[in-house]
Amino acid sequence: MLTVRALLLWAVTAIPVLWAAATSSPERITWWQAGGCLAVFTGLLVLVRHRPITALALALAAWQVSFFAHVERDTTVAVFAAAGGLVALGFLAGRNVEDERWGVVAFAAAVVTEVVVAVVLGIGPDTTVAGVASLGVLAVVPWSFGRYRRGLTELLGAAWERAAVLERDAAEARTQERTRLAAEMHDLVGHELAHAALRVGALEVDQTLSPAHREAVREARAAVTTAAERLADVVRLLRSERNAAEESVEEVVERARRSGMRVELEVRGAATPDQVITRTIHRVVTEAVTNAMKHAAGAAVAVVLDHRGDCTEVRVSNGPGRPGAPRTGGGGRGLLGLNERVALVGGELTVRWPEDGGFELVARVPDRPASARSTDAMTQVLRLRAQVRARMDTRRAVRLAVGVTSVAVLGVLGYRVYDAAGSTLSPERFAELRIGQAEAEVAALLPGRTRAEDTGGDRPGGSVCRLYSTHPNPFDEHRHDRYRLCFRDGALVAKDLLIRDP
Repeated sequence: MLTVRALLLWAVTAIPVLWAAATSSPERITWWQAGGCLAVFTGLLVLVRHRPITALALALAAWQVSFFAHVERDTTVAVFAAAGGLVALGFLAGRNVEDERWGVVAFAAAVVTEVVVAVVLGIGPDTTVAGVASLGVLAVVPWSFGRYRRGLTELLGAAWERAAVLERDAAEARTQERTRLAAEMHDLVGHELAHAALRVGALEVDQTLSPAHREAVREARAAVTTAAERLADVVRLLRSERNAAEESVEEVVERARRSGMRVELEVRGAATPDQVITRTIHRVVTEAVTNAMKHAAGAAVAVVLDHRGDCTEVRVSNGPGRPGAPRTGGGGRGLLGLNERVALVGGELTVRWPEDGGFELVARVPDRPASARSTDAMTQVLRLRAQVRARMDTRRAVRLAVGVTSVAVLGVLGYRVYDAAGSTLSPERFAELRIGQAEAEVAALLPGRTRAEDTGGDRPGGSVCRLYSTHPNPFDEHRHDRYRLCFRDGALVAKDLLIRDP
């Protein structure tokens, strides 16, 4: 897999270089220059694993050398000859670097260097803008995707590590929940034993029974009482907390309202579920309301009990918490224990995080306990959280890439339109100009800007020439045509229409 990936990255680096060498004239880029560029970026592909920022800085410098060396002859070759290498190095540096702030420093230094070198070499502002925009598209965008890839990899790795921890926590939570359920069942059995002891005790004082029968009844009552006492001892050992007074769902909601929460309860249908199911529903509502109190302070909570047929659906949902409200962290065992509780009675627990930042918990439980149990429900919480974070990171990376690309493209296009429109000399004004006319008179007929590129061609000795656009559209087939005006000693000495091939 690593070999295939390395070959793909090398191909991304090599193809633009080989294309530039094969399609350019010898004076634009030679084969030895292409070979040198390819060798440099191949070495950087190896270095980037160990020194990502160093490799990124060298890749930016190598691209700038290639750009400035060929921009006067062919802008396309200047931009794209080393583009593949810069894209590959930007992506790998973003994926491998630990502290992304150094990448921002490298990009800022590259932009400053681009502008300074352009000013020193006398390169026009339009070419400088194109170079800076190319750095953004070819380096910053791949860097952002590399950062996203690193974040996703770390997220998945942390998720699996967390899954291993949660597996152990789940086993512990299952043990605790089974202990709690066993204690509740023992309470029910103990209650029935106590009733049995009372009934047997009534027979003990019945005068119609013979002394032998009353003695047998007395021994039976003592045995039942002893069994009840031993069961109570076992319950005390099994329980991890003291018995709490039982309360209904309505009382849970009312208690939450008294604490300041906005809780609405809706009950649909009527049912008489088993006592264990009733306690399970109570536990679901209590846990969900407690979670809303901890993690979404100020949010409204909706509790819906829907009794349908032989099952009951419990749905508890809340919106996002109040901005700035304190959040209480938790160990995540509440949902694990709740899932085990619902599964042990044959129910199903589902949780999800809506896009608006809220939370919803849905539990479906039968009216009578069943033995079915989900085997994979524990990891659902982890998977959903990982998916939500992955979607958020993907959207953030895409927004960054689209934003940088859009700004670069719109900036280049906008500058070209502005440059062409601001330096357009109309054919009528050009025809009015006369050789020998004073420069001050000519200036009154000229636009406020000139084209910044070299005038090219033969020009009168000792003269200073200026270029102007022939029309304001910088994208048609005549976009390279220019009006050239040359001045010497304060007078117009030459005016020409330069027809250039696209």
